[in-house]
Amino acid sequence: MQNQGLIRELGRRYGWTIAWAALLFILSSIPELSPPAHVFEWDDKLHHLLAYTPLGWLLMRSLVWRGSSTRKTLWLAIALGMLYGITDEFHQHFVPGRMMDWTDAVADAGGIALGSWFFHFRRKSTPAAEKIKAEAKRKTAPL
Repeated sequence: MQNQGLIRELGRRYGWTIAWAALLFILSSIPELSPPAHVFEWDDKLHHLLAYTPLGWLLMRSLVWRGSSTRKTLWLAIALGMLYGITDEFHQHFVPGRMMDWTDAVADAGGIALGSWFFHFRRKSTPAAEKIKAEAKRKTAPL
């Protein structure tokens, strides 16, 4: 019974992050996938940025969970997201009709950073985060 609770807790914490990463992997596995409209020369980079922004948000959500967001957590989420983006670009090298492109990896990293940053600053300023910080200060304050 205790294992079921652990599995449920891990699912709540990491489930959406894993699901979004899987969706990105599935989309990058589709040969010759292209956006419905080609508006400007680098619009595919915008698509990468927009697709990876939620992953940055979700990575932060998974890493922070119920604690407070720190700069260390922010950089960890960005690093993990960038690693995922790079491996996804490498994976596309083996998909017919797709290619590995370092500029896509840069756009992926931009989306990860943007989503992580949004989460970090939103979480940092919420009343719940302020309450956690105040409680931590109270516990560490000298008597």
